[in-house]
Amino acid sequence: MVDPSEDNDALRAKLDALTEKIRAHRPAVAPERPAEASQGGDSFGSAMSLGMKAGSEFIAAILVGTALGFGLDWLVNTKPLFTILFFLIGVAAGTVNVIRATSPKGATD
Repeated sequence: MVDPSEDNDALRAKLDALTEKIRAHRPAVAPERPAEASQGGDSFGSAMSLGMKAGSEFIAAILVGTALGFGLDWLVNTKPLFTILFFLIGVAAGTVNVIRATSPKGATD
């Protein structure tokens, strides 16, 4: 019968050998990019992303409001009334969405 402590010692030796092989193949320290280059590129990209998100939310709210108003005008046969009203509601909703998207995340309302 094999002693369990001998099995543990053999497994520990294999694990230590494998750990050393992994350390030998791994680079000592990963080269770091300059801080100013990574921050400059990342902040520009996130600013562009935020601007595109805010613009698309604003335009989408106006288009949805106008389409709803136009559809309601078509159903009720009151041509410009609901189109103008829902256009203005869409502008207000788009403005609120832009303010919400661009405000700091920790801000309280």
